[in-house]
Amino acid sequence: MATSIVMPQLGYDMREGTIIRWLKQEGDEVARGEIIAEIETDKAVVEFGPTAAGILGRIVAPEGAAIPVGQEIAIITEPGETLAAPAPPPASAAAPPAPAETPPAPSVAAAPAGE
Repeated sequence: MATSIVMPQLGYDMREGTIIRWLKQEGDEVARGEIIAEIETDKAVVEFGPTAAGILGRIVAPEGAAIPVGQEIAIITEPGETLAAPAPPPASAAAPPAPAETPPAPSVAAAPAGE
């Protein structure tokens, strides 16, 4: 069964962390506690190891991304387990809709001079 790995809270007041570097690639075997990524907090860069062992099935958070604490950053699978294709981003995360065109203001013909 796949295990979701989330951005850990590495400090009391930590709200988000930035993935500096993934040390493992998708498809690599990982052991419980093995360092798989470097995460930057507001105070330090910390090595991170998951609490589950298996295969690094999917990296969800790219390097350089600031991720809120508790949000999924990777998925660890059992050997031989396959993951469904990632879901497309929700409509609210997609590009904002183009602004509606405003119709041109009606033109008012000027009255001839001298009338």
